[in-house]
Amino acid sequence: MPARPAILVLTHLAMLAVGFAAGIYVLPILTAQAGASAGQVQAVAQQARYAGTFRKDLAGSDALHWASGRLHVSATALGFEGSVAPGPDYRVYLAPAFVDNKAAFLKIKERSVQVGELKTFGNFTVALPAGVDPSQYAAVVIWCERFGQFIGAAAYR
Repeated sequence: MPARPAILVLTHLAMLAVGFAAGIYVLPILTAQAGASAGQVQAVAQQARYAGTFRKDLAGSDALHWASGRLHVSATALGFEGSVAPGPDYRVYLAPAFVDNKAAFLKIKERSVQVGELKTFGNFTVALPAGVDPSQYAAVVIWCERFGQFIGAAAYR
């Protein structure tokens, strides 16, 4: 009989862990903001000086952390048409070099500039802060700040 209480405790703890993990994954989806319209992304694309592609097959991406789509970079904004894996606390960075994994991004994170938060998992636009010149950078990186997780990157120069 003593094994039964131990089994019950373990199964309940396992279900609690599964529920917690599911909550971390689902909450950002439930609280996501509407993405940019095709017209908003197209407006950035028409002014774009550079373009790039986010791909799911990067070394640092996996089934839960990825971005896939087309990037447009104008002098004042970024536009993205595609999709991003759902998650919490995503940030968009301009990076001085293309990186394809967490370790590589951490080496250049101090030289990168955060240009916005990402609260949607589809099309988006991000206005560049005043004084930020995208020609001084080479790539855009999507990074999960809360968990220090690489999501995706696209080279544009």
